[in-house]
Amino acid sequence: MLQSRFFKEFKDPYFETEVDGRLISRYPVAAAVLAMPFYGIPLATGWMAHPPNAWLVYPWTGFFVAKFASAFITALAVLMLFYCARELTDAKSSATLALVFAFGTSAWSTASQALWQQTPSLLLQMIGLWFLLRGRRQGALAVAPGAFFFSAATIARTNDGFAALFFTVFILIAYRSAFWRWVLWAIPPALFFFAYNAIYNGSPLVFGYQEGFTQGMSLPRPEGLLGLFVSPSRGLLIYSPFLILALYGVWIARWQNERLFYFFSSIVFLTSVLFLSMFQGWDGGWGYGTRLLVDVLPYAMLLLVPVLPQLHGWARGAFWAAAVYAAVLQAFGLWDYGVRWHWHWANLDFNVWSIAESEPLFYLKQYLDMGTRFLGRFLSR
Repeated sequence: MLQSRFFKEFKDPYFETEVDGRLISRYPVAAAVLAMPFYGIPLATGWMAHPPNAWLVYPWTGFFVAKFASAFITALAVLMLFYCARELTDAKSSATLALVFAFGTSAWSTASQALWQQTPSLLLQMIGLWFLLRGRRQGALAVAPGAFFFSAATIARTNDGFAALFFTVFILIAYRSAFWRWVLWAIPPALFFFAYNAIYNGSPLVFGYQEGFTQGMSLPRPEGLLGLFVSPSRGLLIYSPFLILALYGVWIARWQNERLFYFFSSIVFLTSVLFLSMFQGWDGGWGYGTRLLVDVLPYAMLLLVPVLPQLHGWARGAFWAAAVYAAVLQAFGLWDYGVRWHWHWANLDFNVWSIAESEPLFYLKQYLDMGTRFLGRFLSR
């Protein structure tokens, strides 16, 4: 019944496939697993099957629950970012970074709006980082459980394997006595991953969208590399310009006690960007803003830790101005995940390099038009 509903509601359900007569997700299921508690009451009470209002029809009821679950998971990720930053700096700076991350990056416009792969990825990586950072206070053995969460994050989103790999090297250098415990903690999620694939996808090594890694990839694309930073509709520095200060953070982190951590954070971020630039679809397709970079944004945010104490006077004012600007742009994406922007292009052939037709500018015009019409109706009464 569920299978027939999917094919009825979605003409091209690219996100699922059929294996041995069963409906199988082509994407990692970590987001769905974490969202299960949120579906308990709607399913048990029959609210999803028989919504109280006629307009709450399938599949929108399920999407509403997913949005609530995503917002909750992302809020926890923001909280964990605060605790990670707190291991590196004072409470005020940590709260500042958490606030800016929550509303000035695609964590708000993307991760908190739907059960993307990036949604659980953020939370799992932040928990893993917190375990890793608390080793400063509690010793080498305290860091080992972090491997469980980095391993789980890799299951949630394969790209996170870079973070898992590089921070394993970090452990080998900084906390060598905990290395084998770290490795052992990483095994349970990996076993779950292989078992799930073997049972549902037919092979331990088939994880649903491996075609994306074997097709549509090349050497790092200059267009993709540049576009991920400055494309008018996809560029990180367009949507969150304050993150340019992460470069300064890398520079001054050389004199910080935690310079090794900052070094590996920058390596994780840069490697992920290079990897994403290899994809033919580096722009992320349908969506709003910098969706593909969401799960590596925390590493750029933490590189701001050594920068904040250096900001005074006009520099601090410019930082907050950029943060407010970023929050406004992120708010534009709360409406429809960028759907209207994609729909307005002829033949849906969107151009992420057009300034006049850029995604933020499109939504600004939409909001201004709605505000003008609302004001007109109000004044005509």
